[in-house]
Amino acid sequence: MLLEREILVLQCSSGLRVLGNLHANWTLIRYKCLEAAGQYLAHSTASVGILDCSGAEQPDPKLESWLDSYKGIFWVAVLSKCQLARKEWQLFVATHCYDYHTIPISEEKLFITIGRAYGMTSLKNNLNLPFHRGQVIGGHDSFKKILRQLHRHSGGGLTLYGESGTGKRLLAKTWANIKGFRFLELNTKSHDNELDDYVSKLGGIFKESVNDPYCFYINNVELLSKYMQNHICSLISNDSCNASHCDFVFCCGVDFEEIEGVGLFSPEFLILLKKNWLVLPPLRERGQDKLVLAKHYLYKISREQKKRLLGFSHDAEQAILKYDWLGNVTELIEKVMLGVSACEDNYLSAELMGLEDERALHEYTNLSLLEAREEAEALAIKRALNLVSGRPGQAAELLGISRASLYRLITRYGIRR
Repeated sequence: MLLEREILVLQCSSGLRVLGNLHANWTLIRYKCLEAAGQYLAHSTASVGILDCSGAEQPDPKLESWLDSYKGIFWVAVLSKCQLARKEWQLFVATHCYDYHTIPISEEKLFITIGRAYGMTSLKNNLNLPFHRGQVIGGHDSFKKILRQLHRHSGGGLTLYGESGTGKRLLAKTWANIKGFRFLELNTKSHDNELDDYVSKLGGIFKESVNDPYCFYINNVELLSKYMQNHICSLISNDSCNASHCDFVFCCGVDFEEIEGVGLFSPEFLILLKKNWLVLPPLRERGQDKLVLAKHYLYKISREQKKRLLGFSHDAEQAILKYDWLGNVTELIEKVMLGVSACEDNYLSAELMGLEDERALHEYTNLSLLEAREEAEALAIKRALNLVSGRPGQAAELLGISRASLYRLITRYGIRR
């Protein structure tokens, strides 16, 4: 009987092999070397793999970096119950894996999971679902609406409007990647004597794009000369820009209601800009997305800096949710990067991110005595635990309460030790 599928098994430790090869319709292709496994994936159509981590002490940073390059693979982790009880392995599985199984392995159950993973890859491929990879992250209704509109876009130019730092370029680049377009950013600040040469080159790229599709991204479109505006309109009106092989994404800093009165655009180009107009919401209006994005960049930046942070402290999470984020996602990334660089603990605090003052400001505006008392209690407990390196007995003595009362309050306020 011919085997239906090959499954990559990446042996991540020197422990015993926990998997046999007992299933009639599958064959296991085993690798220990990441480079060799990468070569195998580069020349195969595999979309599901098994990570045998059962003998490893800690998640390997090299492995995590390697897995970041293969986000299109549905990984199923194999590890022990002791490993799974530890925060660093929970974080590893949640970040990189589709599912997990603990040893001793039931191969029958494992291959049911593998079958479901293959089913999910087939379903997503058939539906051509976008934005399940890369850094386009968000579950807020206003942001999901933007993703749905992008998915339905069928060509003819697209305009993104939003505050600085909302991720317009990243969104455009990810959309181009999903559509299979090469991403090309056009210069809006070319001098007049350079425009003729620039237009000539642009026309040549358009001719090539029949076989090699392009997404032309223009930031600060209000700086685009009317000469270039008219040339782009001419290309589109002459059917040079076919939706199947090229498209334009414009980023505009002028509000939709004001765009006609600013006098920066030719009438034809104004019609093009307003045709498919999407407004990206600022980060402060995206609710829990602030924390979701912060956690994503915390794990990403901590791995880049060869650190293993497990999350944010309670005060940091509250500060992230309350902060106004006038610089949007760009400011969020900068704050997380600042904190990770200075952090020597497992959890990143608001103080290290430069958000301590913002959190305190919100505390002083809280007029509920009950909430103010609870926040003060939680802050006192966290400071006491920090002073005694997390030892609850000594912290209880500092606070003047019993150890049982301290445990009760730790549970009530969700404080990490």
